[in-house]
Amino acid sequence: MLESQGISLINISKIEGFYMKIRAENTSRKLIQRIILVVLTFLAIGLVGFPLFWMVMSSLKPPTELFKMPPTILPQNFSLEWYREAFSNSIVVHYFLNSLIVASVTSILVIILATFGAYSLTRFRFFGRKAITIAVLSAYCIPPIMLMIPLYRIIASLQLKASLFGVIIGHMTVTFPFAIWLLIAFFRSIPREIEEAALVDGGSDITVFYKIILPLCIPGILSTGILVFILSWNEYLLASVLVSQDTMKTLTVGLANYISSVEINWGVIMALGTATTIPVVLMFTAIQRYFVEGLTAGAVKG
Repeated sequence: MLESQGISLINISKIEGFYMKIRAENTSRKLIQRIILVVLTFLAIGLVGFPLFWMVMSSLKPPTELFKMPPTILPQNFSLEWYREAFSNSIVVHYFLNSLIVASVTSILVIILATFGAYSLTRFRFFGRKAITIAVLSAYCIPPIMLMIPLYRIIASLQLKASLFGVIIGHMTVTFPFAIWLLIAFFRSIPREIEEAALVDGGSDITVFYKIILPLCIPGILSTGILVFILSWNEYLLASVLVSQDTMKTLTVGLANYISSVEINWGVIMALGTATTIPVVLMFTAIQRYFVEGLTAGAVKG
């Protein structure tokens, strides 16, 4: 009897030792995974953030330090000379305002159309609904350069090459499929039972949409709007083709004026590049919470 109890105690101690060994291995494995994750995160931040940091610091260097060898990361003498040179030219202010107008109007119009379009495609049944959905999502896969010639001919025939409306139409054509693709996923994540309960209580389709569905969609709409604004703000190809007048160019197109076969004005380019990045960073920082909520909500089926 005592021998059997002793054997059972030995077996229990062996089992406990085995589980403790497995637990220690799991703990060390998790620690290694966390270290690798932290290293990869800092590496990714460095790869993305260092060029931006270098651009900002270069824009604050005086001409004597900009091409100094060996190069210095931080400027020894901070200077706003490149910003004064860039914005002393009144045409740069036009570039900045043009980009702001084009990106803002494009975002507002695309969000309005994509919101109603995505809601209709996910909530109503009508003939050709699946075909329209496939066509819209397929349009998202078309490279913008393939649309350049058709858009140019359409905008030229409408005589819009001398205005910003041509660029806005081009940007809407490119960003609308992307926006409706995001919002379709977001609307599908909202349970239908919420709408059905409101309809049972006597609410109309319009009332349910404006008072129930639309408030729930604010995070998704804002996050989509941010992405559309960024795409329109940074777009170069269509904006360079669809506008003929220099005063109608956007900031990204205007930057090309400082690049020639004879000289590249790196100081002004760095200053304008920093000025181009600031609005996007400020907008993203202001509504970052809604951006994260919108992306996560659209990725989860309710």
